[in-house]
Amino acid sequence: METTGLDSALSKGSIFDRYERSVSVILIIARLSSIIKNYSEKNLFKEFNLSFSEFIVMRLIWVWGDLEAAILAKNAGIAKSTLSGILKTLEKYGYCQRAPYLDDAKKVVVHITPAGEALMEKLFPKFHEPKFYEIEDLVLSELADNEFETTIDSFRTMLKTMEKKRNRSV
Repeated sequence: METTGLDSALSKGSIFDRYERSVSVILIIARLSSIIKNYSEKNLFKEFNLSFSEFIVMRLIWVWGDLEAAILAKNAGIAKSTLSGILKTLEKYGYCQRAPYLDDAKKVVVHITPAGEALMEKLFPKFHEPKFYEIEDLVLSELADNEFETTIDSFRTMLKTMEKKRNRSV
């Protein structure tokens, strides 16, 4: 679906009121997220038999270390029940382990294994290979240097707002 006219009208703030612009931003983010996720699964994660969500979970425990499952789910942006299925798959491949939390046996801590470390050390450099540049170029090539910071700041603001709202409703 061609949206050039719509997008340029939005950027000029023409006839759209705030509500209509807000809905357009949300729809554009959803479409962009879907395209990036599908492209990544098809062209990057397929080789490693990983879904996008599995990659996110692996990256979080690779970068942050051991995490309590509820915190891991929250930071991955997924439900605890979804995380449970993801962890079952990742454990089957030997990439992570669940263990009881020391202070509370009802809680579970997720730990990356040496096989998981090896996976991430092999996978992460793939983001800098030409076949993945294509998605970066497609998504970001039209942004001017000064638009990068504005875009990052805008996304962070939206994310913080949604996280505050989510935390109040939980």
